Amino acid sequence: MNKLTQSLVLLALLAGTATAQVPDKFTNLKVLPQDIGKRELMGVMQSFTMGLGARCSDCHEMKVPGDFSSFDWASDKRPNKDVARGMMQMVQEINSNLLPAATKEHDFQVRCVTCHRGLHNPRTLDNVLLKVVAKDGAPAGEDRYRELRKTYYGAGAYDFRPSTLATVAETLAQEKGDLAGGRRMVLLNLEMNPDHVNSYLMLAQMDLAAGDKAAARTSIDKALALDPDSRHAKRLLKQLDE
Repeated sequence: MNKLTQSLVLLALLAGTATAQVPDKFTNLKVLPQDIGKRELMGVMQSFTMGLGARCSDCHEMKVPGDFSSFDWASDKRPNKDVARGMMQMVQEINSNLLPAATKEHDFQVRCVTCHRGLHNPRTLDNVLLKVVAKDGAPAGEDRYRELRKTYYGAGAYDFRPSTLATVAETLAQEKGDLAGGRRMVLLNLEMNPDHVNSYLMLAQMDLAAGDKAAARTSIDKALALDPDSRHAKRLLKQLDE
């Protein structure tokens, strides 16, 4: 069961219980309309749940853990509540003013899920992996990738296309000077995407940098087998022969 499915199940289980505990009249509304109805308000809250993978207790104070009757909905004790208000105001500004000013043909509105994609912290996958590698090394980055792929693949939360791992590998090898870490990410990319021509070419360049011409030639040959017209592969092959 992936993260999106888990969120749907959780929402279905909790919606009835949480709704029953929400008052019919609301106080301390600072962004939502003062006269908003209960059904409409619950729809807004459920959109937060789906968009951010959040729970009521992330923003609202639950005085007794696990007891929905103990929610103090009006309380501002939880810092996330003010963050949510700020985000709501930002979305309102985008939809009301910025989008119409940018184009007259937009046929959509920005919502929480537009950026968050079911994540509390909507970092891109390459950003997540580079942060892990910087802290704990390339093996930990690989482990994190496998974990995230197992949990989120197909949910749209992260971009698992080959270009993401290619970006991580290139950043490690060129910007961070971590050739071994970059190579590890290239090999992981080829494990997940065995027909990714650019990964074979990146591997060939890394082999050349390490002085292993035989390994570089093998990678170039594999790239040319997949794409016989690859000019990059032909340039590398010429460089190797010279």
